[in-house]
This record gives sequence, structure tokens and C-alpha cells, in this order.
Amino acid sequence: MAAGAWSAAAAAARAAVRTLGRLVPRTHTHSTATTTSSSPAHTLDDYNRLLAALARDGDGESALRVLSRMRHGSPAACAPTAASYVSAMSALAKAGRAADAMALFDDMLAHGVAPDRRAYSLLLHVYSTHLGLPAAGRSVLHWMSGLGVRPSPVDYADLIFSFCRAGHLPDALQLLDEMRALGYPVPPHVYSPVLQAHCDAGDIPAADALIASMRASGCRSGCNPDVVIYNIYIHGLCRVGDFHAVQRVINDSVWNWWVPDAVTYSTYVAGLCRFGYIEDAFRQLDIMVAMGLQLTVVGLNILLDYAAKDLDMWVAKEVLERCEELGFEVDVVTYNTVMDHFSKKMQWLLVLRLFTDLLKKPITPNVQTYNILISSLCRAGKFEAAKFVFGCNGFVADTVTCNILIHQFYGAGKEGELGFLFCHIDSGKITPDVITYNTLVDCLFRSGRRTEAANLVRHMDGGYPAEPVAHLAFWLVRSGNVREALRLFDDMLAKGVAIDARVFANVIKAFCRKGPVECTDITQLCSVLDRMLGIG
Repeated sequence: MAAGAWSAAAAAARAAVRTLGRLVPRTHTHSTATTTSSSPAHTLDDYNRLLAALARDGDGESALRVLSRMRHGSPAACAPTAASYVSAMSALAKAGRAADAMALFDDMLAHGVAPDRRAYSLLLHVYSTHLGLPAAGRSVLHWMSGLGVRPSPVDYADLIFSFCRAGHLPDALQLLDEMRALGYPVPPHVYSPVLQAHCDAGDIPAADALIASMRASGCRSGCNPDVVIYNIYIHGLCRVGDFHAVQRVINDSVWNWWVPDAVTYSTYVAGLCRFGYIEDAFRQLDIMVAMGLQLTVVGLNILLDYAAKDLDMWVAKEVLERCEELGFEVDVVTYNTVMDHFSKKMQWLLVLRLFTDLLKKPITPNVQTYNILISSLCRAGKFEAAKFVFGCNGFVADTVTCNILIHQFYGAGKEGELGFLFCHIDSGKITPDVITYNTLVDCLFRSGRRTEAANLVRHMDGGYPAEPVAHLAFWLVRSGNVREALRLFDDMLAKGVAIDARVFANVIKAFCRKGPVECTDITQLCSVLDRMLGIG
């Protein structure tokens, strides 16, 4: 059924709930005659159809109301059945109320309604998939078997996936063996989580053996490994850098009845990039283009990133332009990747050009895009342009923007021009973080305003936050202002502020950075440590 049809069915279901709320008697004291005269009777089938619609829509609250009407209404022929409970449980599970779905199963037992196979399967699914409790799900599986209710292949698939996700691969393998022993066909999607677990652990021999067993059983059952299976396998091979095996798997694809797709080659390209084989990655890109395939967006972004790092940022720009000509899908991350590399190389005009090109496309720049542009303009000394970008409509600055501007403006001696930024901080539009405070301490200290730096630390966030204090202590000791560091610690101890371990670490690091120490340095260090410990 199409999505629109489902929406219409859900709307009708909700309307029916409201109608039933008016028509179904609220208590057992209402007479059947009165009900019959005021409205047409609703059958059990009517209620179950309504509950099934609510289950599809994930409307757990309405499903509970309908179930309550069925329990307390009349005639008795409309009392909930196992099918009624299953629909209500399904609605609750889909609504994210897994615990309520489990409670409803207990309620079904309490009301003397015998669960059917669908009810047990749903309970198993709730445990394994919604709650992530595969061991509890397996208990339901054993319960079913003990009652003579044969678990379905879907039950096993749920548990196998859940055990793999929980990192319990031996349990998943045991269930896979049970599934085969029962004669159930094992489709590729059941093998997928097991293969993924082997590859994540770097156990390629086990992955090889699993694929070999799939091929062997596939000859009998018709469930041969598909492109999804091989893509997982190739990703595992790329993670360990076995690209000869990757090429062999792709070359043998025609004999193994699968066709490499865009994900296959994108995984291959990304793997080659991560191991530094950029030229080989470009050769695979040429093969893809010849086959009419496109890199995935993630694969393209990885290729551009490594190309700019290991080859040349101009190569990345050429690749971006070529991919756009070929109709490859690019996103804001793609542009951010190339812009960032140009920004680091002080090519602010090219950053601006790429930003302008981005605005011409149906791609919306994000805060990282603007931050890269602002950082690039500041590095180039284009502070007015950076302020203009900061004030553009649609751009909502974040803490990273704040930190970039503080660092760049202070570094250029233009801290007096930061009023526009501090207005945003004072109004609560931007919330400073530890990096903001540390940056301010750095900038004030480097500009020779250590008293202002100390006062800032004394008054920020209620006084003496640990990380900025550690930062200030490092600079005071590093610059030889040990007496000021001692006064800082005295103030903290007098006000009952505990001295954090990070302060100790930074003080020791600052003394170490001073190089070979003399007796006076050792004496100062001991004085500082004693004061920090509250001994002096």
C-alpha cells in the first residue's frame, strides 16, 4: 500500500477510535438493548481491523483505549483475542513503548487469553530488537519450542542480528546452526550481521569460511551471497589493507553471480585512500566512470580529503569540478572538505570562490561552511569581510565561530573590534565553552595583559573554573610569574575552591618546559606544589 493510503487509513482509524468512544458502552451496567437502539453493534472483526490500523500507524495510546473498551464493553463476543493483543502490542512497540508492550503480554495471560505464535514472535522481537536483550529473546524462543510452537525463520533472524549487535557472536553462530538444522533457508540478510561481526573483528579467515558455506548452501537453496554480502566482505578486506583480495573478489564476481555496484567501488576507493594509495584510488574512479557508476557522497568526500592531503589541494579542486561535470552527487561536506584545505593553505580567494559556487547550487551551507570562510578571511587579514559574513542573514554562529573570531582578532591586535561578538555572548545567542575561555586567557597573556587574564579567570562562571585555571597557571609559571600563581592559589583556597588535578599537571609541565632547572626553580616548584596542596 502506498504511503498516502497508509496515512488515510491511519486518519480513518483515529476517527474510528473517537466514534467507538461515543458508541461503545463504558460500563457493564448499560443494557444491550440501549446500546443496540442508540448505535449499530460493532463486531470483534471491526475492533480487530481498527487495532490493526492503529498498529500500522504506531498509535499505542489509541490502541490501549480500544482494548479497554473491548474488555469492559458488551457484548462478551467482543472480548479481546490474541490477535487484538498482538495489534495493540505492535502499536506500542512502534511508538517506542517496548516496556508497555511487554506488560500487555502479561495482561493477556492474566485475562486468560492464550498467546498464539504471532504473540510469542512479537514478544521475542520486542526483547531482541527494541530492548536489546537477546538473551531474554532466546528464552522466549525456548518457551515457544517447549509449548510446541515452532519458531519462524524471522524469529531466528531477529535473535541473530540482536546477538551480533550486542557483540555475542558465538550465540549468533549457535542460532545460525539451529536454523540450518531445522531446514530453514538462510537468506543473505541473516548472514549479513554475522559476516559484519567477523569483519569488524578483523577475522578475515572466518569471513572467508562463512562466504564459502553460503556458496555451498546457496547451490542447494538458491540463497547465494548477494552484492550486500560482498560489499561487507570487501569493506572488511579494505580495513586490513588486503587490496589484492579485493581485486580478486571483484574479478571473480561474474563467476559468483553478483555485480559490483557503486557501494562496492566507493568502499574500495575509500580503503585505498586510507592506506595512502591515492593514485590507485583514481584508477578505480576511472573504472567506475567507464561502468557508468558514481561514487557515493561519503566515498567522494574521503577521496577529496585524502587527495588534498597526499597529492595537492588543486587536485582535489579538479576532482570536485570533474565530478560535478559527470553529474556525481556532491553535498555540503564535499565543499567543506575542499574549502578547508584551501583555507589551511591561505588561499582565501579560492575559498570565497568555492563558497560562491556553493550558493549557486541547491546545497545549503552549514555552520561549518561559514566557519571555514570566516577563518580563511581572518587569516588573510580581511576582518571587515569576516564581520560581514558573521552578520549575514541565515547564519547562526556557534561556539566554534566565537573561538575562531577571538583567536584571530586578538592575534591581530584587533580585540577592540569584537564588540559585535561579545553582544551575542551577553545576549545568550552564543554560549562560551572551555576552549573560548582558554583562548581568551591565551590571547590576554600573549598581549602582555596577564592581570586581565587572572581577573577573567577569577570571575568567569562563578569563579575559578578548573580548565581555565590550569591554563592560566601554566602561563604564569612558564613566564616566570610564580608569585602571581601563588596568589591565585591562595585566593582559591581562601574561597574554598578545590584545586583540580589538571592545575597540578599544567604547573609541572610549565616548569619542565623551562628546561634545565636551578635550585631556585626547584624551590619555587616546591612552594607552588605545597601551596596547591594547602600545606604552605
